[in-house]
Amino acid sequence: MACHETITCPRCQCAFECRVGTILRCQCQAVPLTEDERQYITGQFEGCLCADCLQAMKSIYKQEKFRLRLQQVFTLFGKR
Repeated sequence: MACHETITCPRCQCAFECRVGTILRCQCQAVPLTEDERQYITGQFEGCLCADCLQAMKSIYKQEKFRLRLQQVFTLFGKR
């Protein structure tokens, strides 16, 4: 089994080196993800994303979560 391979990011279509055989040295390790962030990303894309896209998706997740919280607050205050 190869320690790494060049794959295409399903989000941005850029080629990058995936080191699934040595995951601790893979570029994705530069982007720490919570379990919720990981589930959100895997719900959107299959396969590995490049580090830039992982960071972008992490930001999108946080923005979406914040938007949903604001919506809940506005709904709560709108009912009073």
